[in-house]
Amino acid sequence: MKKVCSSFWINPKILKKYFDNKVREQCKSCKRYSFKATCPPYCESINYYKNLLPTYKNGRLIIYKYTEIDLAKWKEQGEESSRDISKHLIALRNKLLKREHYFVIGFTAGSCKNCKECSFPCRFPDKSFVPVEGTGLNIIKLVKDITNYDIKFPVEKYFYRVGIIIWD
Repeated sequence: MKKVCSSFWINPKILKKYFDNKVREQCKSCKRYSFKATCPPYCESINYYKNLLPTYKNGRLIIYKYTEIDLAKWKEQGEESSRDISKHLIALRNKLLKREHYFVIGFTAGSCKNCKECSFPCRFPDKSFVPVEGTGLNIIKLVKDITNYDIKFPVEKYFYRVGIIIWD
């Protein structure tokens, strides 16, 4: 599997127009729904994120594109790609905190994959993220509008992992 990472500056104020109840509702069809401390129904409500996220001053959209994938190894590739984006966001968050940006929040693609079995509350809040979809953000529309990348399902020849980090 080959990967390329891209990063795009965003103004968090624009996020307000990308919230959609249907995105959060889709979480209910995920096999991890109600089994992960960072996923719905345990993470905050759409209204909470809709009101909070646009109050930040800075943002980055992090996108990994994976090509040369092997659909027979989809589970392993999915977990590896989730870890890639999480590691990237953890490194960015730590860098921002060291630069005295005290208000930093990140969201990753899909559910947390840190532990084989999730605990409530999360044992590793410094290494876990709420999935961007769990906030209700329509990440597919946001990515299309910001980058012109067209995220399609089902996955065939390539796929994307998207994360967001915002800070003051």
